[in-house]
Amino acid sequence: MTLSRLDAGASTLVLDCGGNQLSLCYLGSRLPEGLDLDEIPQLTNSPTPHGELDCEVMAEGFPTMDGQSSAHSALMARRNDHALLTKLRVSNSVSTEASLKIELRDEKAAVKLQVEFRSTPSGVFSSRCTVVNTSSDTELHVDWLASLHLQLPASHKHVERYGGFWANELLHERTALGQYAIEIGSTRGRSSHQNFPTLICGESGFSDEQKSVLLATLEWSGNHRLRIDPSPAVGHSLQAGVQLQPGELRLAPGEQWQSPSALFALSNQGVNEIRRQFKQYWLHRKGSDIGAMRPVHFNSWESSYFSHDANSSLELIDAAHALGAERFVLDDGWMQGRTDIGRGLGDWVPCAERYPAGLGPLATHARSLGLSFGVWIEPEMVTSDTQVAREHPDWIISSEGYAPVSGRQQFLLNLCIPSVHEHILQCIDRLVKDCNPDYLKWDMNRDYAQVGFGETATPYEMTQAWYTLVSKVRARHPNIAIESCAAGGARTDAGALAQCDRVWPSDSMDPLQRFLIMKHANTVFPPQLLGTHVGASPSSTSGAQLPLSTRCIIALLGHMGLELNPKELSDNERSTLRRWTAFYQAERKSLANADFYYLDQIEPGLDLLLVYNKDNSRGLLFVLRSAYPRQAQPPTVRLPSCVANTYFDMELLNPEDADFVQLSSGWHRGDKVSVSGDTLHQVGLKTPFLRFGHCALIQLTPNQN
Repeated sequence: MTLSRLDAGASTLVLDCGGNQLSLCYLGSRLPEGLDLDEIPQLTNSPTPHGELDCEVMAEGFPTMDGQSSAHSALMARRNDHALLTKLRVSNSVSTEASLKIELRDEKAAVKLQVEFRSTPSGVFSSRCTVVNTSSDTELHVDWLASLHLQLPASHKHVERYGGFWANELLHERTALGQYAIEIGSTRGRSSHQNFPTLICGESGFSDEQKSVLLATLEWSGNHRLRIDPSPAVGHSLQAGVQLQPGELRLAPGEQWQSPSALFALSNQGVNEIRRQFKQYWLHRKGSDIGAMRPVHFNSWESSYFSHDANSSLELIDAAHALGAERFVLDDGWMQGRTDIGRGLGDWVPCAERYPAGLGPLATHARSLGLSFGVWIEPEMVTSDTQVAREHPDWIISSEGYAPVSGRQQFLLNLCIPSVHEHILQCIDRLVKDCNPDYLKWDMNRDYAQVGFGETATPYEMTQAWYTLVSKVRARHPNIAIESCAAGGARTDAGALAQCDRVWPSDSMDPLQRFLIMKHANTVFPPQLLGTHVGASPSSTSGAQLPLSTRCIIALLGHMGLELNPKELSDNERSTLRRWTAFYQAERKSLANADFYYLDQIEPGLDLLLVYNKDNSRGLLFVLRSAYPRQAQPPTVRLPSCVANTYFDMELLNPEDADFVQLSSGWHRGDKVSVSGDTLHQVGLKTPFLRFGHCALIQLTPNQN
């Protein structure tokens, strides 16, 4: 039998190795058990149209530069400075319930390839490839090796991508698939603010709630490329992999290289189902309870910036505790000489003048109040004034004959040098000895520059070295949680989440921006593993002045934190913050186990999200007015079918934000009402009237009568 199937959740992948050629003959809804797979290629094989070579056109499982295929090659290699023609043929295949491994060889080209697919109960598949240079005497130069090559379902006609810039990441763009290639990628050394390494393809008009959708994302934090090409066999094909510099990957005789994994999932119920699949995937992979106890953070950055010392930080810890925080994170500025962005980065010694006793007294004081303690670090970087930069200029990335390139007035350490690893590890060990932090906010505030180009480090090796470094820190200090931050969201990717406990998706705490950032990040990441903080008004990044209640409510959508100056708060604002931090603490376990149902937009500028926990029948409906109303009456909204067959008590938790009307329903004024889920699903509810920038939070709890 030449056909093999792999099932993941409600989806099935079928590969055909007939004639020793690998082809993908089905990717879609789960097929019935016992289905005769041999019928699939009989019914779906593609004819060869006029204008093509005299060769069979097929949905190739891994096209290469074989001299005849017009598909975009998933392997591009050179030998002896010439493009290498490769006719890879299946030499072995191994199928289990949860994996498919196919080995392909070309003896003449001296290349062996292993394509591996894995499935998970969540519905998420993974794919990766390994290339081996089987030559006995010549190098193999690999210019491109796709971690994933897929033929998209023929009904998929559009693709959505997410990109942006600092403090406004994950903006979405949708494009029709046509007779041309579409490509996104990064050569910045990190996944970048500009291009989230993810593509979502679907049927025309696909949405959060409707139609067939496929999402693919690369589990990689460095240079990447994802592209979609017209396929000679059927519709379009998708590839994802590491973006390599020319000459970056050279395999000696007998040497092999394994690509990072790509993850993908399918849904017939819109993007919300993709979100649920990826949430279950990560919770199973990292531990189902990882998000259940998420302490409320207080981060010192936007209250102090670089202007702080031991006394002011002790006072800030007291203020954070009074607002309901459960973890205090001391951000940038605690190191010797660190008074602005251009100084004091790299030695990681507490400032003797401002913190004469180190950071230990801060940690002790925080813990005496019941708070855990965290510290900001950026160990991949140095500034030129530090001891490490003066003593080890050879550790700084540069190209011979050229001056090093700074970013944010700092320089990049060569993580591929073993002594650099040891220096960073010793600095972190010293920090642990000083204050024993529970949490590290690991930042990376600049792109790579001059990495590669024949020097001692390549972009791929630098990313891999970061993974190794984080793994070593975790092995030495297993009780420390680590957050991945990179000037906000420049290292928000599946590779970073695989290494860390939390991801910071943006430096913007503007709640209108944050709602969309969280919505788009949630396609790949569980909400509880994404940090989201209550910021100041006006916003430090967008300048928007928005109600504190809105800022608090939107912060419930992830791992909640506070990042503002308590001295600038009124008594009423302090009370509001205490109210919502207490609410988060009471609801966080339910939120961690809930599914997120983003409702299809029925009015421009009105964003709706139902967060619903099927296990305890508790729900929160978020109604956000992100643009000025266009009509006097707010719309009636029907809730998803998950609420059917249940009776609820329904209550608007913040009626003070919806009181700009002459008359309104009792429940719009805060009265609790009993209602059936069937009515909410079939008929719906009239949303409260909200002014621009306001958010209503409607709670559903099971009716006990």
